[in-house]
Amino acid sequence: MNTRNVLLSALVLLTIVFASLTVYEYNQVGNLSAQLQSRTQTRQCIRTGQGYAFYVRVVADGKNASISGAKVNAISYTTCASGDTEWGSPTTTITPENGTVALPVSAIGGYDIIIGYRGASYSVGDVFIAPVRITTATLSIPSGNVTITHSTPA
Repeated sequence: MNTRNVLLSALVLLTIVFASLTVYEYNQVGNLSAQLQSRTQTRQCIRTGQGYAFYVRVVADGKNASISGAKVNAISYTTCASGDTEWGSPTTTITPENGTVALPVSAIGGYDIIIGYRGASYSVGDVFIAPVRITTATLSIPSGNVTITHSTPA
């Protein structure tokens, strides 16, 4: 065999060895992940009372006119009796002409909300959803003032 064939054979052999090691490591990571998931305790946090409705409203300063086209980014949360917080899935929606969006309220404690409008970002913050009440978070733009109200359903 000439030198070129020997080098080519060595290169092929090394490629096979590295591919085998990669597959082995990939399987080990999968096994470890499965073991960790099986050891993770699942806890459920249950609210004692569900909110009636939750609205996010975006208005203009001074005029209180509805603002459409604002991007509402919200993530739900529930605080457990243990003090831990369970986070839900992020939700993104755009305010319609009336400037108000409704977000789901079943079995959650509240939302952490950030609103984007015309390149600016406004933090509404953590909004607690009162049980059996209508909760409304109103953001005034451009001041960023936030008002939270809890009212009795009609």
